[in-house]
Amino acid sequence: MRRLVFLLLLAASPAALAQVPADTSQTVPPEPAGPDPEANEPDAGDPGAIRDGVAETGQIQFRPRLAPSALYSSNRGFGLGGGVAADNLGWRGSRSTLDLRVQQHFLGAGVSVATSDLYARPVYGLLSAEASTTNRRQFYGVGPFVSGSRPLQLVHSDLSVDARVGVYPFGNTALLVQPGVRYVVDRTSSVRDGSPAGLGDLTPESRAAVEPVVDAVRRGVSAGVEVAVDFRDWPAYPRSGSLVAVEARRFAALDASDLRFNRYSLQSVHYLTLRGRTALIGSVTGIVTRQDDGDGDGTPDPLPYYYLPTLDDRVAVAYKQDRLTARDVFAVSLGVRVPVRDFIGVYGIDALVVGYLGNAYDDVVNQFSPRVSFSQDSRPDDAGRAPLLPALGLGLGVVNLDKERVVLGALVGVGAGGITLATLRVAYNLRDSRPLFR
Repeated sequence: MRRLVFLLLLAASPAALAQVPADTSQTVPPEPAGPDPEANEPDAGDPGAIRDGVAETGQIQFRPRLAPSALYSSNRGFGLGGGVAADNLGWRGSRSTLDLRVQQHFLGAGVSVATSDLYARPVYGLLSAEASTTNRRQFYGVGPFVSGSRPLQLVHSDLSVDARVGVYPFGNTALLVQPGVRYVVDRTSSVRDGSPAGLGDLTPESRAAVEPVVDAVRRGVSAGVEVAVDFRDWPAYPRSGSLVAVEARRFAALDASDLRFNRYSLQSVHYLTLRGRTALIGSVTGIVTRQDDGDGDGTPDPLPYYYLPTLDDRVAVAYKQDRLTARDVFAVSLGVRVPVRDFIGVYGIDALVVGYLGNAYDDVVNQFSPRVSFSQDSRPDDAGRAPLLPALGLGLGVVNLDKERVVLGALVGVGAGGITLATLRVAYNLRDSRPLFR
């Protein structure tokens, strides 16, 4: 009950509401005159997705937002998720979203407001926030060699507020520069009663990432810049072209911990037309975290587990949520999207099959190995390197054939960590209002 009250208090303030990612949208964009680098593929429900051609008339218009990935999660249980998007709410040209997610072990709320259509102005502002609470935040440990059978389950609440400015330096959407600042608050109140594992079951390195923050509140701020080059032919539903996005951020704690670290990330996704809507899709994702040595002894203090990136559905959709956590992440994928059936020339069903290889590393430079392991409890080789772990994503999407836009879809991920239901998407877009990492 206290966690529910905490969430509702956070959600009561528009500045404290969180962007919970909606997986689909039921709106239809206009056909652009040229390449319109909007939206993620093939998910069409996030605030960064193509706005649906609402004429700049000033009339307020609302659209539903659905979240199939909220129907079930092995971490969070069964539930529902969705919300509403609004155009011209408050002022002409604005883009706003409100989302809620209610599951057995998770409550979340979110809001985002953009000053204008993110592709219609040379400069825009974007403000978003998310608040959530869960009594089943799972933590298996830090690094590529932790066991995957008995997670530590934590009671955790968090809040983040993210403000960004997007600039098109050359007056077109091929290049975007997006500086921003993010404020975060995290509170892990306890280890859940009946947790499959206890603190004593973790390795010393993993325990050090959890024990200091149990029954503690941590605050911090990160500032950085993101840059993207987008040459997809039709970003709402690409058949050819590429999207390359890089990000660099600096985090500083606002509490007594005095934590400082840098994070760098890259995502590259490429599309190759085979025939009609059939396309090959490949991607590369990399994340590197490097921490300051606060006391100068050559060994930085361990980062709290919630500040570490995780290889899961936020990065590569087929991996189980919270399963692989470490300072660095690397993943590659190759898949194919094919039409299955069309209906009355208006809607079609497309299938998506994507194979992934990836892992989370304490130090990707020293631990990376090209070998592949199908075991969820991978072991280091003689040089201490970690294998790549495979995962398979199988998805279906309903497509509006006139506008080539996914209006409903979800993906099932199958890997060594188990089965997960995730958003039907291949790449996150730079314009997403929801930050991927703390």
